[in-house]
Amino acid sequence: MGGRTREEAIRQDTQDLHGLGYAQELLRSMGGFSNFAISFSIISILTGAVILYNLGLTLAGPAAVGLGWLLVTVFTLMIAATMAEIASAYPTAGGLYYWASKLRNKDWGWWTAWLNLGGQISIVAGINYSAAFYLCATILKPLFGVDPNLETFGVLNAIWITGILIAIEIGFNVAGTRIVAFMNDLSVWWHIAFVAAIAIALFAFGSQPTHDIGFLFQITPGTNADGVTWDKIVPFGIAGAFALSLLQSQWTYTGYDASAHVAEETVFARRASAWGVFLSVAVSAVAGYVVLVALTLKMSSPADVLANSGGGGGVQYILEQNLGAGLSALGGLLSAGVAFAMTFCGFSSIASAGRMLFAFSRDDGLPGSGWLKKVSHRWRTPSNAVIAISTASWLLILIVYVLTKAFGGDPLFLIGGITSVSTVLLYWAYGVCIWLGMRGDQSWRQKQTWSLGRWSRPLAWLSVIWILLFSPVFLYPFALNPASWLIVGAFVVLLAIYYLAWARSRFRGPIAQGSAEQLTEIEKEFQQAAGELTGA
Repeated sequence: MGGRTREEAIRQDTQDLHGLGYAQELLRSMGGFSNFAISFSIISILTGAVILYNLGLTLAGPAAVGLGWLLVTVFTLMIAATMAEIASAYPTAGGLYYWASKLRNKDWGWWTAWLNLGGQISIVAGINYSAAFYLCATILKPLFGVDPNLETFGVLNAIWITGILIAIEIGFNVAGTRIVAFMNDLSVWWHIAFVAAIAIALFAFGSQPTHDIGFLFQITPGTNADGVTWDKIVPFGIAGAFALSLLQSQWTYTGYDASAHVAEETVFARRASAWGVFLSVAVSAVAGYVVLVALTLKMSSPADVLANSGGGGGVQYILEQNLGAGLSALGGLLSAGVAFAMTFCGFSSIASAGRMLFAFSRDDGLPGSGWLKKVSHRWRTPSNAVIAISTASWLLILIVYVLTKAFGGDPLFLIGGITSVSTVLLYWAYGVCIWLGMRGDQSWRQKQTWSLGRWSRPLAWLSVIWILLFSPVFLYPFALNPASWLIVGAFVVLLAIYYLAWARSRFRGPIAQGSAEQLTEIEKEFQQAAGELTGA
């Protein structure tokens, strides 16, 4: 970073942003740690890995953790590293949308933006539904009798609680970048502390015998409602069941493009956003494996866990089983800690998704862009975009719930459909950018400040191949995930119609907001509000 002061770095970051055609409308106050923290918080090893623990255990047994986490981690690190390279060349809130536009053209950018947007809406939905469900199961039900599995007015209680949770998160996100940064920083330490606490408590005080290491690598599919094991139901037997179980790990590793989406609010943006993308995955890989291994080695048996999980899922049952009786208070505290970690994750996911929607709207990429791209002069946050994308995510939960029931699936497994949709759409957007990074305009390589050197292209190819392989697997319709293929298919068809009818001829791609002087004039409108926030 060349020994530059923070003020000098901000001036350089603003100049870089001007070079991309945009004014510094958002408040640039995040440090490198906060940039890393938002992606780490969205990955949230205490959300994806926990809420889908039973799914992985049902389909593949302990190997969903022992083998699945390691396999997915290797390829996800490749994907994150190749994305980090491009992030360092284009430090803007548009993230993947802007990258694709510059690497090829506006049409590629438009499709990438919509894939990313669809993934963002569904990941906000999946994360917040998971958080609401776990808050109900671990706190609200014991204290107030609110059962997440029961319906009120024909809709699961967990879905109503999700709406309340999202409304609270909207308020905090609109209130300012500094609050976003603080909450994300806190989330990092919260996750690390509870990962350590869970692992230590299980091994130090757990009443269940510890399985040997070989237990982690046993592929033992569970049974469906008719008592038939899943390897007898899905294609390719044991291999097919194991492949489906990888959703547990791959969905956990989503959302780390957030470090790129908050680049316009980050100091030393080129390097910080690139490292944020990569390190969030790398740190999550280690911490996630620690907590998952501890939980798996201290379970009784897969069949027992699946039969007795209850509303809080297998993780809560394993904690209760090991820390019951005299240590029940500790088990309850750890379960509540996981629930709040999921809430932090939802908060961060809305922050990232709102920035992405704002950036796309800034270039008039979707209906209502004039309203969506407005920035709060008081808080310097994309408040309208935050509200819109949060509302859309809650509506998606209702749609998936209705479709799951209509297709004969178990509504309690609707999280599987939501997570499949978000995983596939987000990784399609990631894959397009990685592909274009190899095959598109190569002038970006002269701008990058974070490089893999001679490993850049080989890792990019492996990343694209991995995305192509898992996409049809996660969209495969079966009882635990009956409707995701329909949602993704309908989404793509509607996009194609919209593209042919409007975007192909009218969408102009990234639009420069004006000359350097005009960009400066735009920024002056926000200076007074920024002074009030910083006390200047």
